[in-house]
Order: sequence, then structure tokens, then C-alpha cells
Amino acid sequence: MTRLRARGSSVGLALGGALLVTVLSPAMSGQGQRSVKAGVYTAAQADRGQELFRSKCASCHAPNRFTDDFFYISFAGKPMWEMFDVISDTMPEDNPGSMKPEEYVDVMAYLLKLNAFPAGESELPTGKDGLSAILMEKPGS
Repeated sequence: MTRLRARGSSVGLALGGALLVTVLSPAMSGQGQRSVKAGVYTAAQADRGQELFRSKCASCHAPNRFTDDFFYISFAGKPMWEMFDVISDTMPEDNPGSMKPEEYVDVMAYLLKLNAFPAGESELPTGKDGLSAILMEKPGS
């Protein structure tokens, strides 16, 4: 019976530990995030994105559409991966997902430039981990 209790208490400790990790993980993951206000794209990347926007997006979308409140309601407070996921799954409207990941990220860099977020020394990454570590914010907040 003692042996059974010991095993039961170790299961309880393991479950308790798993619960603690589950509860703390979201808080800990936020600690590694950078803000779009920290210069997370390069000027050259935004320039490439502007050219792509003109050739693939501007026929349907005006640039000011990406500086309005609806844009911020959709993406502010979320990791940049969510923006990438939405754009790459739905755009261009006539051929969703047809661009390379680097092209989608270049367009995103252009959108950051449109919103007056500063350019930096490193390009906006293309991978999920890198984009998940960057938090979209509203300018001035």
C-alpha cells in the first residue's frame, strides 16, 4: 500500500508540474518577444516589399488600408506569424499562397514601413519561430 501511495503521489507531482508548465508557458514565451518598434526589418526589405505590393497587391488594396484601425484590430498585440499566416493563406486573391515566403515577408516589411515603424539592421525573418518572436503593435501605444 505504501508503494502504491508513493507511485500515486509521484503521478500527482508530475501532473502538478505539467499544469505549472502549462500555466507559466504563455507568460514565459512573451519574455522573448521583440516589438515591431525595435527595428525588425531592413529598409532594403521594405523597398522590395513596396515593389511587390505595387505589382501584386495594389490592384485590389490601397496602402492606407494597412494603416487604419481595422488593420490594428486584426493584428495588434499578436505575433507577426499571425499576419504572415493570414496573408500567405489568402493573397494574392487570384492565386493565394503563390508567392515565396520571402516575398510575403518583404510585403510585411513594407507594411511596417507604411506605419512608420523603424527599419533596423536585420531582415524580418521568414520562419514561424522568428516571426512568432516579434509582436505587432499599434504605433504610439
